[in-house]
Amino acid sequence: MKKILVPIDFSKKSNEALKIAAKIARKTKSDIHVLHLLDLPMSEIDISDGNRVPKGPFAMMMFEQTHEKFDDLLDKDYLDNIPVYEHVLTDAPVEGISTFAKEKNIDLIVMGSHGTSGMDEFFVGSNTEKVVRTSKIPVFVVKGAAKDFKIEKVVIAGKFNGNNIKEFHKIMHFLKIFEPEIYLLRVNTISNFKSTKELDEVFSKFLKKVPEYKCLHKVIYNDMDVQKGIFNFAEKIDADLIALATRGRQGIMHFLSDSIAESVVNASHTNILTIKVDRD
Repeated sequence: MKKILVPIDFSKKSNEALKIAAKIARKTKSDIHVLHLLDLPMSEIDISDGNRVPKGPFAMMMFEQTHEKFDDLLDKDYLDNIPVYEHVLTDAPVEGISTFAKEKNIDLIVMGSHGTSGMDEFFVGSNTEKVVRTSKIPVFVVKGAAKDFKIEKVVIAGKFNGNNIKEFHKIMHFLKIFEPEIYLLRVNTISNFKSTKELDEVFSKFLKKVPEYKCLHKVIYNDMDVQKGIFNFAEKIDADLIALATRGRQGIMHFLSDSIAESVVNASHTNILTIKVDRD
């Protein structure tokens, strides 16, 4: 990992995301790119050369004010000795993040879950979920405060039926930085009930396809529905992170159904890591 992107709207949540990105950057020796997107009226943008260049007094004022905010935000002790690059661009928030991440070869996006200022309350759930759903780059969705940040216990929720090996490898590649306890969680529900013997066989087949990991635990957890099962088990073990996977144009989480995974991303109080792997 070399480059981390943090979308910033100058809300408390995005500031917490930057603090957590700094902690990850120190462990991985990565650069941080902070990005603020100004969704300006077309009358304030010059696109004659193919780029979205601000024009007019209002646009220039917005750019100047944003850079002043960055001057204050980036002058923090927790960013000392970390290469940080600030970017202010004119684009729609979700599309702008995706385009920027691709152009800069970003390895990880770290973003807050919601906010109350800046990019038209950009970090409200639906927009966060859009970034998660469309991004081809891993997304770390920050839910808690940076002072409490640690990754010692991780829940990877899924079916583990052998169709998501690539996603699993991607998740494990990120997690090996922290060497946490990892719990492979299969939620067993009344509507889709399988015996312990059947699920033991599912786990056995899956684990034969992945490298051994010394702190890997398989968990079969009974609950009324999958979302509740994920939340309840994560709370039970005091998990620091819930990891989910996306795949290709299926959109949200390939390990789980669309509606369940979207609810997890939006409703969880635990940090979320999502990783997307395209179809072969």
